[in-house]
Amino acid sequence: MTIAGVAARAGVSRTFLYDEAQAPLLTRLRDLVNKQPATGRPALPDQQRITTKSHETVVRALRDANRKLHEENERLRNELALALGQLRDLRRGFPVGR
Repeated sequence: MTIAGVAARAGVSRTFLYDEAQAPLLTRLRDLVNKQPATGRPALPDQQRITTKSHETVVRALRDANRKLHEENERLRNELALALGQLRDLRRGFPVGR
């Protein structure tokens, strides 16, 4: 958001924000505007941001969970293929062996 956008949202004029009496407020607004990501969403305060190490830990955990789910899907596909083969054999009158 821009300073003009802040002024509009607050219902004050830009002149008010640029007034010398509002210098500390204007400095704080500029700091916040500069910290704001390009997405236009407000930046999180430093104490709420995830650290690189935590982010990497989350990514590793998600990749591990994804790998496990992929393995389980593969196992279930094989199990389904066997069951369908047995069903086909039963319908054709062949003995089903394990």
